[in-house]
Amino acid sequence: MNNFKKIGLTALAGSLAAVSANAIELSVTGETTVSYVNNTADKTSAIGGQGIGTSTGIYFNGSGELENGFTVSTFSALEDGAATSLSSSQLNLTMGSMGTVTFAQAGGTTANAIDDVTPKVAEEAWDQGYSVLQSFGAKTNSGAIAYKSAPVEVEGFTMTFGLDYDPAAGAKGSDHDAVATKDTKYGSGNAMVVKLTSPLGITLGAGREIVNGQPDNADLENLTAYALYSMGPVSVGYQGYYLDGGSNDGQSLKAGTLSDYSGAAYSIAFNVNDDLSIGYQVVDETLEAQSGTLESDREITSITAAYSTGGMTVSVQQTDTDNRGFAVAGSEINVENVQVTLSFAF
Repeated sequence: MNNFKKIGLTALAGSLAAVSANAIELSVTGETTVSYVNNTADKTSAIGGQGIGTSTGIYFNGSGELENGFTVSTFSALEDGAATSLSSSQLNLTMGSMGTVTFAQAGGTTANAIDDVTPKVAEEAWDQGYSVLQSFGAKTNSGAIAYKSAPVEVEGFTMTFGLDYDPAAGAKGSDHDAVATKDTKYGSGNAMVVKLTSPLGITLGAGREIVNGQPDNADLENLTAYALYSMGPVSVGYQGYYLDGGSNDGQSLKAGTLSDYSGAAYSIAFNVNDDLSIGYQVVDETLEAQSGTLESDREITSITAAYSTGGMTVSVQQTDTDNRGFAVAGSEINVENVQVTLSFAF
């Protein structure tokens, strides 16, 4: 009996040695930012104001190669703008041609990665524009596991796909030995994405996210698709969305029902030279009509210019939001936001 135990332990030790890391590389980078923001609205003084603010982010990266050729890497972002907490944290296992598995404590899933892929120069148009469309992938991006395939050649395109699973959709990721506190409205969630890239500068992609409602709560389904094109210093993109909150699928009387939204984002970015870039972004979105509510629209437009030299970047962004709160005709509130930002990378 003891001999069998010895054989088993020897085999186990050999298997562990086969996947031991040869070396670990660690790095710490960061960025500090100061911004001046001026926000004004028509018809009301309750919205708007001016302010100067600063934020600092520290980013930790670690990676090591195993003896079997796999690579283990980890990333964590600590930002004081997120109450000095982890704004992003993942553990990745890259398995060569078998793809990559990601354990996402906060962000890093394949669906969340395509919430907005349209070209941009500084911040997204919706960063100061109150948009709801870019919530795609938000409920399945923490405390989740994701798989991303290795690239595959298909009819002149390079294809990748991804799958996400979150056992507690809408809840924050937990520690390795803790159970996540579930959102009372949602159960598990899953998502899938696909991406096709052409050597001609064309990129096509799509994604679908499903969030299962708890008993007597509505299920959610979010869809997006995009097309991008780059040629030299110019990049253009279009991304469409449909967010089904369960209001038009026979579950409108259930708890947890959200409004349905549709719309699109499109943009163009131009690199004037190695240091100067300009961009223009538009987000059009519609709050779909449902029982007791009329359809209403909101439009966000943003113009941005950014100049970089060394580790310093200066950017100016003006964002105009028409009908901020999806109000009915005659009650719209329009908002203008101007942001000047100075950032340093270290």
